[in-house]
This record gives sequence, C-alpha cells and structure tokens, in this order.
Amino acid sequence: ALALVAGSAASCARGATGPTPTPAPARDTVPPAPASAAELVRRMHDRYVGKWYKTLTFLQHNTLYRTGGGEDRSDWREYMAVPGRLRIEYLPGGKSGVIFENGRVHAFDAGKRVQTQTRIHPLLLIGADVYAIPPEVTLRRLDSLGVNLSAFRADTFAGSRVHVVGGARGDSVSPQVWIDADRLVALRIIERETRGTRTIVTDSRFTKYVEMDGVPVATEMLFLREGRPIFKEEYADVRINVPLSDALFEPSRWNETRP
Repeated sequence: ALALVAGSAASCARGATGPTPTPAPARDTVPPAPASAAELVRRMHDRYVGKWYKTLTFLQHNTLYRTGGGEDRSDWREYMAVPGRLRIEYLPGGKSGVIFENGRVHAFDAGKRVQTQTRIHPLLLIGADVYAIPPEVTLRRLDSLGVNLSAFRADTFAGSRVHVVGGARGDSVSPQVWIDADRLVALRIIERETRGTRTIVTDSRFTKYVEMDGVPVATEMLFLREGRPIFKEEYADVRINVPLSDALFEPSRWNETRP
C-alpha cells in the first residue's frame, strides 16, 4: 500500500493525470445556537411540524402539597387536541372541569357552566401548540403573556443545556420559558400574575418525558411557588393520536359528550 501511495505521488509530480479523488464526506456538524427568541421558536416548530401528536389523552394523578404539611390526592381525565383545545374532567363523576378553546377557558361545576374567561394557556402553547401553529403566532402569544422576547440567553437546567426567553440570569420572577437545547421541548415555564394586592409567581417544570412514536411526550410535571412544591401531576394511560370528536371541546355540549 505504501508503494502504491508513493507511485501515485510520483505520477502527480510528473504531471500525470488520473481520476479526481473523491473528497471525504463532511462530518456532521452541530448547528449554531439560535440567536433570538424568534429563531428558537422557528426551530421548535420546524423540528416537529407534521410529526407532533394531534391528540393526547391521559389519566392525571394529582398531589397537592398543603402549606401546613400533608398531601391531598385527586384524579383528572384529560383530552387534548392540538392546537389549542383541552378538556379536563375532575374525577370521580366528570361533571365538573374546564375546557380551553380558542383562547378562552370555560369552567363547569356539577354539569353547569359557571365562568368563561379569556386566557392563553402557556403550558398548552409551549408544550404542544408551538409545533402546529405558525411561529409568528406563537411569538405574538408569548408577548401577550408578558414574556420579554428580547431577553434571550443560554443556560443550564436539571443537567441540560437550555435556551431561556424572557429572563436575565438570576431572574426567577419574570414571565419566561426554558427550552431544552437538544430536544427543543419545554423544561420550565414561569408565570407571574396579580391577585388583588398579591403577586403570584408559579414555576412550572416538565420533569419527565417519554418517547412515543418518535416524539417526546411529557408524563410528569411539578409546580412550585416561592421555591416550594405546591402541586404535582403524574400521567397514566397516556395515548396519542386517538380520534376525538370536536364536540368534546364545545362548551355548550359539556354534558352530552361523554367520551
């Protein structure tokens, strides 16, 4: 082999012509980190558009951590249609619950609608809708939630590299989202709201994902206030892309559409 190499080199030196060598294939390169919130949202959308689940159903086991100690347990049944629709039934019975649809939330008690409010659900937006709606729509909705889109940086969280939108380093109270840099899924969402004279900051964390049909599906969440866990969700009987009737998400048909 060394002789062949030497002979080829000699031929080239004499000006001999021969087949052009095939260049070595380029190694896979890691794309540069996004430089802005807009670029990050576009990458999230493009990574999973057409691949993300269209529906998600699960049984949710809840743990409420009481301020004075102790825990309360409850179960909910949930049905999601991406984008923008979510039905939550409080068990047992399922007569009480909520429906999120078209930027509104409808609350039901004992089968009767008791309240309707305008609200964008941040967990639904960044946990699912971002992969199905145009990036510019996601950005407008983040802006309406008070997320400062010009505040963009890299950080780490729970052992993962993350992109943070909405908060400077050390800021744990401004509305913001934390996105896993590799999988491009949400790891943390911080919300801030005013209730009377109080400011409430909720830190929502996606603590577990499971791969299903090639996409990461969240199966556990933990919610904190003032650094203390207040609520935990664990999902069982998780199913994706199960056909769901549109009637499930129509507030006027809450009682007549039993899944």
